[in-house]
Amino acid sequence: MDRDEMIRVFETHRAAEAARDYDAILATFVADCYLDTVPLGLRSEGRDAARAAYQGYFTAFPDLRPDDQGQAFGDDVIVVWGVLRGTSGGDWLGVPPSGRGFAVPFTNVAPFRDGRMAGETLYFDLATLCEQSGIDLARIRAAAATKRASQAARGAAGDVLAGPPGPRRTECGRD
Repeated sequence: MDRDEMIRVFETHRAAEAARDYDAILATFVADCYLDTVPLGLRSEGRDAARAAYQGYFTAFPDLRPDDQGQAFGDDVIVVWGVLRGTSGGDWLGVPPSGRGFAVPFTNVAPFRDGRMAGETLYFDLATLCEQSGIDLARIRAAAATKRASQAARGAAGDVLAGPPGPRRTECGRD
């Protein structure tokens, strides 16, 4: 996919996010998409799981908005960075809202396949987001760990919507 096509799809995706149009957001993804939220260690696979993740984020942070400040391109991938802003206005992973805002740097990696986004991998500073917004970091981490365990149990039972593997992760030079 060339650069202009990736920009077009990604901008369509961003506009759908801003409108909170879940069907339009999901239309920018392939059917077996994923959403990796690295700071939480959470991965949502498939359109139903991605929809649930988006609904969770936009419920927790009703005014969540990325301020994209730069882009880089590779073969079938776009990397976008900037500042993620929002206000804690609803429960996040079961943790009550604080009503306070945040602004943290983020990076979003979106590979493309078959003319659409294959998924998104999101990076941001969870500790700073929680500190600024007055959300208890330990409770968020514990809630994310509980959700990961639940996802793992469903996966072991064959219940998880399968998607493509995300970016390969290595530990300090080990595969």
